[in-house]
Amino acid sequence: MKILFLENRAKTALWERVALDLGALGHEISWLIQNPEFGPRQVSDPSKIHVLPFPQKAHRKDPEGAPDEWAGNEFPVLVTDRGRTHFDAGTSHYEHYASLIARVMDRETPDLVVGECTLFHELLTLDLCRHRGILYVHPCANRYPAGRFSIFSYDTQNPVLGAGDEWDEGRACEYVDRIVSGRETPSYMRKSHALDAWKLKARLVSSRVRALQGRLRGEHFNTPSLGRKLVLERQLREKLRRWDQLQKRPMNPAKTVLYPLQMQPEANIDVWGRPYSDQVAVVEEMLVSSPDDVQIAIKSNPKSKYEVSGRLMELAYKESRLCLLPRTCTMTEAQSMTCGSLTVCGTVAFEAVFGKGRCISLKHPLIEREFPHIHADCVADAVDRLLNSESDGLGDTKTGTKLIQLLVAQSFPGVVSDQVYQPDCLARENTQMIASALNAVTQARSLNQVSQ
Repeated sequence: MKILFLENRAKTALWERVALDLGALGHEISWLIQNPEFGPRQVSDPSKIHVLPFPQKAHRKDPEGAPDEWAGNEFPVLVTDRGRTHFDAGTSHYEHYASLIARVMDRETPDLVVGECTLFHELLTLDLCRHRGILYVHPCANRYPAGRFSIFSYDTQNPVLGAGDEWDEGRACEYVDRIVSGRETPSYMRKSHALDAWKLKARLVSSRVRALQGRLRGEHFNTPSLGRKLVLERQLREKLRRWDQLQKRPMNPAKTVLYPLQMQPEANIDVWGRPYSDQVAVVEEMLVSSPDDVQIAIKSNPKSKYEVSGRLMELAYKESRLCLLPRTCTMTEAQSMTCGSLTVCGTVAFEAVFGKGRCISLKHPLIEREFPHIHADCVADAVDRLLNSESDGLGDTKTGTKLIQLLVAQSFPGVVSDQVYQPDCLARENTQMIASALNAVTQARSLNQVSQ
């Protein structure tokens, strides 16, 4: 089959090695590159690398009728574009890139496109694939269990295919016990040893230097300017200082609902969480949906970013029922102060299914389908059930075992990450496992076993 890979900054190094393995299996590989600084270095056919030229100012224009705040009706998929929402990238480059991507698709006529749903050029390509009936997949690391990844379709959390692997009840039950006891955590939450942390900082510096070099070459749409980045970091420090000034603990756990902030920008909340990606709006709806004697507690994300907004600080200042918990609070401590959590699509919902804490989720298709007592269709329903139903939002070993078995069956063994955070992902054994999984998708697609 013809497989098109999309450049995604540091993740491209992983795709490059996976593409070589797929090429060895007989697939025809091509590339779409938005930032040439992160393009692949080892390819069998250089003519298959399509570097999209940066738009000249004279050729840039905003989509017709586009409102100031987002892309308008012409490119609705770009409602989550972080370049526009956080980095002042605007909308005038959209039409230029949409046209160039369409030309690449016309030339290569791919059967499968591999990318993410994070950066604007990926979203444009995803939308084009959807309209043309081309399968777009997003390989993504599992939260649980570690060392596995799912292959999601388009901008959803619906897997196109799984390995069908099975864990017996004993193994799954033991893993659930590890999660509930705190002996097992997602890889992104694990703390590094001092030497590993130093190595990570060095890799981050190297990656940021490459991003700056790309910026100097003309990549102004996914990469913020150094000045804009410094402004954002200064604003974040100021907001966190204000958070510390406003922090308070709730008075009555039985009358308090917890909302753990999800980090933004992040595809998890920005894309998969729609239409609840505006977390301040979610908190406002929680306040409106709860009685006057109920408090809403907000837990900060350990890696706080732009979700700590000026709007949130203003709301906390004006609304006495809103409690910004101390930033040193652990999730366990926050849960002990409240009757349960509401999340859009955070990991805390999975942990509730396992029996660790209590939570109701708004936007995870697997939880919605298999564990409806931990899912709600709207904020008001979630708040009402957390306050008035003793059983909703609670899981146990039985439900947790079922969830682990489902997650294993719908995923594949392997580590999908980038060389900055997990350099071991580039190991040959790992890239071969990822290539094997994608090859299985192509085989299922050719037999019409994978739907759009």
